[in-house]
Amino acid sequence: MNREEIRRHYSENRPEIDSRLEEFRGLREALDERLFKELCFVIFTSQSSAEDAWSATEKLDEKGLLLDPEKEAIESILVNHGIQYEARKAEFLEDNLCFLSQPTFSDPSSSIKLRSRIKPDNLEKCREWLVDNVKGLSWKGASHFLRNIGYGNSFAILSSHTVSVLFDLDVLKSSEPPKNRSQYLDAERKVQEFSEEIGIDIQALDLVLWSYRTGKVFK
Repeated sequence: MNREEIRRHYSENRPEIDSRLEEFRGLREALDERLFKELCFVIFTSQSSAEDAWSATEKLDEKGLLLDPEKEAIESILVNHGIQYEARKAEFLEDNLCFLSQPTFSDPSSSIKLRSRIKPDNLEKCREWLVDNVKGLSWKGASHFLRNIGYGNSFAILSSHTVSVLFDLDVLKSSEPPKNRSQYLDAERKVQEFSEEIGIDIQALDLVLWSYRTGKVFK
């Protein structure tokens, strides 16, 4: 594997990758409920397949369990879709829904208030807030969520798949995903430099590396 192979893979798959990024940007104007669905998906991807996580999220949405959760029913669906740590993730869903639906001075309703937390003019602070306040959301997860709703122009999504490829390319010195803030930001700086060097926008880079490893452009 070398940089030229990655460039070639991107060139061959660019129409599909660009289309997916445009789809993500379309979520900038989405309702809070749709953003919460994307948030749940990202949390479910931890230690689990992205495709399985999306399938589980779709089923939960279909059953109305994202907005009216029942822990046992959620766990059952997560198990049926191969999602690891189903009990914890069901709790995360319930706790995050409760937290994000708390009345505020500007909006005393019990509706989800996720959109108002997205600050396009200060995405660094927004990402840190998500990591600190949303249960089950890591630095990778917060970066993934923001990219999937059309933001995070400079954020790297350092999943096990992408880190594995970046390690093979000698961009990162470890084949293990970063475990804390310091490690994540240090690795992210290296990936930002690599993105500029190779001429692939960092928002697209995760899709490029993930599809290079798996053969599929997903999310």
